[in-house]
Formats: sequence, C-alpha cells, structure tokens
Amino acid sequence: MHCLLTDRTDDFAAIHDEDVELVSVARPPAGPLDALAEHLFKSRQAVQTEWEQAAGDPDAPLAALSMGIDADWLGALGNEITLAGEMLGELVGCERVGIRVTTLRRPMCPRFHVDHVPCRMLVTIRGPGTEWIANGDVDGALLAARDTDAPPVRPGGHIRRLPTRNWSLLKGGAWDHGFGGVVHRSPHGTDERLLLSFDPLFTDPDVGPRRMGET
Repeated sequence: MHCLLTDRTDDFAAIHDEDVELVSVARPPAGPLDALAEHLFKSRQAVQTEWEQAAGDPDAPLAALSMGIDADWLGALGNEITLAGEMLGELVGCERVGIRVTTLRRPMCPRFHVDHVPCRMLVTIRGPGTEWIANGDVDGALLAARDTDAPPVRPGGHIRRLPTRNWSLLKGGAWDHGFGGVVHRSPHGTDERLLLSFDPLFTDPDVGPRRMGET
C-alpha cells in the first residue's frame, strides 16, 4: 500500500487502486479561510456543526453554518465545502455527504484508530494536520491493544502528518474486504485547529464506493 501526494484533483481517482490507501491533494492558499480561522481562534468561538446534504448543494452549507461572521469568510467556507462535497460525490458515486465543521483545542481522537466508514475526506483549514501511519508501518498487535497508549508503529516505521489545507481522502475500514483502513489520530499538542470532514452516504447498505461511470 502507498499514498499519493499531489496537486491535481484528477489524481483522486487513484483512491480506487487496490494498492493506494490515501490520496492528499494540495490546495491553493485562501486568505478568507485563514482570516476565518484566525477570527475563531482569537475570539475563542467554538464551532461543532454537523449536517447531511446533497453532494453538490451550494446552499446547504450557508444554511447549516449559522455563525455571525463576515460574509466573505462564510462564503469562502461554503464554497470549500461545496467543491469538496461535489468532488467526493462524483468520485465514489454517493448522492449525499455527511459534513462536520469543528474547531479543536485538544485532540478529538487521541488514540490511533481506523474509521469504520468506506472513506473519509479530512481538510485541516488551519493548524496541524491529522497524524497517520502507513499500512506497512503499522504494528497490528499494538493497534489492537487497549492497555497501552504506545503508537502502533513497527520498528523503523514513523508517524506521518497530512499537510494543512490539503484535501486528504483516506480509505476506511468499510472500503472493502482487502484493506483494514488508514490508521490515524488527531495530532497531539495544544495548537488550535479548524477541521472539515466529509463522509459519503449511501442509501443502499449494499452499495459502496464505485468509480465514476459505474452503476
């Protein structure tokens, strides 16, 4: 298994390759998003908002994010959510997406774990990115152990970090029966974060991620 770090959104299609566990795409700087994060951090405004929407609905984010913030900042955040949700819908064939917008001042998921979803996109707008361990570096026994907080890393392996601002798509434990999912956790430390996450939603439990054009 390997990961793909790129600056081309077209490369997200590689997530369907059996030997790819993660695709992370660099995104251009966005001044309004940086300004939004700075405002939320300085004002100590906590945001924990979750909702479901049609994958490419441009109006749903603005309705869900009822924050008293600058219209340009809100518009930039809504546009980011709409573009990422639309891309995810086209990529895996889901009609709806579950979205979470969160400010964090401590680790949300401090233990290394696997998400039991087909896949999840993580976007750290500001602050340190999510930590993860490549499949070949994971110590399965340590990952399963509940009596230790030791990182489940094999000798010679190391903990990696997703770049801030990237759109990073991780295979989850429910992707298929051939891969157990990307092992990851919230970064340890006290740095504040503004995090977006996107989960594909399938109305038929027997239908999972599929390539564009497949039915």
